Amino acid sequence: MSRNSIRRCHSFSAPRIGLALLLTLLFATPMVRAQDAVRPSLAGESAAEARRQSLDRIPYNLLVGPVRFRFSATMGVEYNDNINIAEVNTQEDFIFRPQVNLNMLWPITQLNTLRFDIGLGYAFYADHSENNTNGVLLTPGSQLSFDIFVGDFRINFHDRFSLEQDPIGEPQLSGVVDYGRFQNTAGVSVLWDLNKAVVTMGYDHYNFIATDTDFEYLDRAAESLTGSISFAATSTTGVGLEGSYVFNNYDQNVLNDSDTFSIGGFVETQLTNYLKLRVAGGYQQISFDGDIVALGPFDDGSFFFFDDTSDLEDFYFNALLSHRINAAITHRLSVGHEAQLGVNSNYIKLNYVRHTATWNIINRTLLSTEFFYEDAEDSGGFIDEHLHRYGGALTLGYQLTRHVTLGARYQYTQKDSDVAFRDYRQNRVSIDGTYSF
Repeated sequence: MSRNSIRRCHSFSAPRIGLALLLTLLFATPMVRAQDAVRPSLAGESAAEARRQSLDRIPYNLLVGPVRFRFSATMGVEYNDNINIAEVNTQEDFIFRPQVNLNMLWPITQLNTLRFDIGLGYAFYADHSENNTNGVLLTPGSQLSFDIFVGDFRINFHDRFSLEQDPIGEPQLSGVVDYGRFQNTAGVSVLWDLNKAVVTMGYDHYNFIATDTDFEYLDRAAESLTGSISFAATSTTGVGLEGSYVFNNYDQNVLNDSDTFSIGGFVETQLTNYLKLRVAGGYQQISFDGDIVALGPFDDGSFFFFDDTSDLEDFYFNALLSHRINAAITHRLSVGHEAQLGVNSNYIKLNYVRHTATWNIINRTLLSTEFFYEDAEDSGGFIDEHLHRYGGALTLGYQLTRHVTLGARYQYTQKDSDVAFRDYRQNRVSIDGTYSF
């Protein structure tokens, strides 16, 4: 079967709305400039100096002129009782995961800093070698970032990239071992500090490239515009408006191209010295081109139709509560409702609850816990699934010596689907050791 790439035409009403929002945020801000300082600026020389002092405290292995390098190597071993996240015919395996990490920091001037972080890894499967990594893996968090402080502005140029295989992070997948994908986000963000108001604006270009032929239909590019403005209501509370526009274009004629627009408000408040809350919500709209695509003919002469012309008009909501209980224990609770582009459909509606905690209660030992629950529903498409996922993880890290850190992790994930043979349970146990040179 062959599938041809096409570019579809879109209405420009959503981009104009997004542009109008950003211009409104931009030109409304001079009216709220304060004459008296009420807090340290988030931009300018004082913020740059504070950033430089914090960067100076980052440990490093090698100093070449002003450039700091940090090298480390990790060797991990994992047992996974369901590598193909399947309900029947599950596969178990031991996976060996070597990885090397490089962090580079170059304070070019007092106001300009260049940063480069990358993690290169590999996955060897003991019993199912056909699933070994094709090439190398790039860990999430790999990036090239350049900060500039100019007057009241903090400007960040960035290129963030990753190359991953693990399918467990995508709730719509079942019966898959290799969800190989390269993701790259390049763009610029600007923060404008006006004392009583803070304006942020950003542009990003995003690419998704599947490394497994089964998912080539997901290859796409996206253009994203974001903007927000926050006002200081009190010394501990900020309120504001936020908006975004995303144009998404697939390489192949399978899933539908789309325009996504959202606008809403948010509140950020420091409830106590140890308790912080952020709540945001608003309106989200996704418009798809609405094509019905015939896939085939297959070996038996049949055709399969991707029949999902659904658009979305819905609300979004998210809340994050951060709590520092004491010097040793901190935790975060997040809840939300949102829509995301689908893997098997135009989009999924997702409700989630997530909790993380760190327990620094034993000398040289860091314990962290994670729990999550997700409720997601397809808009139609290939499978039209309604699912629930939940699970958690327990992670232990121990500083054995100045250069050696040991780690252990247990992770459990369960998926319950209303579509036959798409449930699964997965247990993962891993140990690793990291040497910092």
